[in-house]
Amino acid sequence: MDHHTQDHVGILSEAFYLPPDKKLVADVFRDEDVPFGTLSKNVDFQRDIGIHDIHVTEEMPSVLALEACRRAMDQAGVSASEIDLVVDFTSIPEDYVGPTWSAAGLVQHELGLDNAFATAVNTGGCASYHLALKSVMSLMLSDTGFETALLFAGDRTPEFNKTYYPITVASDGGSALVVRRNSPRARILGVETISIGRLHDVWYVPGLQSREPNEEPTEKLLHMYAKMDKFNEGVIPINFRMFGKVIQKLLKRCELSMEDVDYYIYPTFSTWDQAYFLKKFDLPREKVYTAALKHRGHVQESDMVINYAEAVDQGHIRPGDKVMVISNGAGFAWSAALIQH
Repeated sequence: MDHHTQDHVGILSEAFYLPPDKKLVADVFRDEDVPFGTLSKNVDFQRDIGIHDIHVTEEMPSVLALEACRRAMDQAGVSASEIDLVVDFTSIPEDYVGPTWSAAGLVQHELGLDNAFATAVNTGGCASYHLALKSVMSLMLSDTGFETALLFAGDRTPEFNKTYYPITVASDGGSALVVRRNSPRARILGVETISIGRLHDVWYVPGLQSREPNEEPTEKLLHMYAKMDKFNEGVIPINFRMFGKVIQKLLKRCELSMEDVDYYIYPTFSTWDQAYFLKKFDLPREKVYTAALKHRGHVQESDMVINYAEAVDQGHIRPGDKVMVISNGAGFAWSAALIQH
């Protein structure tokens, strides 16, 4: 397939901001109600997570997002007047509880993006990066009024809600990317997503309206929870099969094979999750970015942007490389993007 004979969308820049303050994961476990014991196959969540410390902040999530946006625009060399579209792909409403408040509107206002339309695509959990990318590509390729877009996310989990048992420990941070029609850099060859509706509430934030009769309204009603029975019975048995399905669906569409992929960007969940991903798809460690796990943990949907940016900076991704960016997300979706850097 000739990927160079029609309009396409490319990524001009990817950037991130991680707040300087850190918290030891041992202290996170001390402060939070985290179960002890093995999950399966002798994996112990606390012992084997592989995360030593995470980034934490008391700043509003929009502050993290704004700093990442400024960096992405600076790296891309684009001015405020060039941005036609602003898309928030943060997976959980932050500064205020949505949907009436718009983080994209805040970014548009604070950065003076007067020519832009601001919106959000964030129902895919940590796969919201892919859903936003796919939506923006569709808009740009169908409407010539959208030439350049700014995509962003900003996350700050509640103080005592850093643990996403049994998956990972979450870090605070922001990310952003600038995409442009027909950009020669980081051409997006395709994005594929698969969703399974019956798993819509495996992860959930109860909210004040969901409290039990006579239950006191506390901050814990705004914490993330997992329905463990649904997670164990619904997600675990199919997780990597769905990854394989979405990867093969994308490769078939692009008329490529696994051997054509030069590098993989994968979420930083845990050591055992990374090990299983490598084993399942028979990948050498040097083809998958894993370095971020120990001193950052999981920055939710921003993992995709941050890990890509660091891999580029460290020389793992070179011009011309085909990079597979993969994630899953509560909601529940599995997603893959193929980018020719």
